[in-house]
Amino acid sequence: MRTAVKPGAVLHYDPVQLLGTVTRIEEDGYCAVQCDAAEWRVERAASCLLAPGIGDTVLISGPVPEQTYLIAIIRQAAPGTARLETRGDMVIACPQGHLSLQAAQTIALQGQDGLALDTAALRLRTDKAECTVGELDYMGTGARLTVGAVRLIGTACEVVMDRISQLAHNVFRLTQDTEQLRAGRIDYQAEHTARLHAQHTLLTGTDLVKVDADQIHMG
Repeated sequence: MRTAVKPGAVLHYDPVQLLGTVTRIEEDGYCAVQCDAAEWRVERAASCLLAPGIGDTVLISGPVPEQTYLIAIIRQAAPGTARLETRGDMVIACPQGHLSLQAAQTIALQGQDGLALDTAALRLRTDKAECTVGELDYMGTGARLTVGAVRLIGTACEVVMDRISQLAHNVFRLTQDTEQLRAGRIDYQAEHTARLHAQHTLLTGTDLVKVDADQIHMG
């Protein structure tokens, strides 16, 4: 059990609390802070998430000179840029509320190994979106798109479905080379006119070829 220090008691150690300027940042996380005529080599405290920069005015404090830490950034040399940094994993938690990220210009998310989103519902609203993906795999129970126009440009397109249904007022398809259709049964029905024209037209049947109409013109 620690004994409380009585008011007016004389401490037998020299606590440190100084303002200084960061002159050097080392790779191991230590900072060189110039305080008057002395230079202190201190470690950034775990609670000081704002990463210091060269020229920043900082507060160093500790119970003894051997245990002195950089505990706060008082004034930044470049106030237009701030960086929150930890040497390990970081979790920002809001167990009973909402979490919002706001910026006047751009919000960028960057992960060197990956970016994961795990949520019950995802809502995205934007005026313009650009997506560049090397390879995309989508798995889901359904997809519904409501758009004014769709344009697809690619080298190859493969669709494997149990059933395809299309409903349109007008359909135009242009094939420059060869178009092939293989089916068990084909049923074409036109309400007004059906036309088949080519430089060479072949109509063959293995067992039966039937032409039925009120009038048949040949030649």
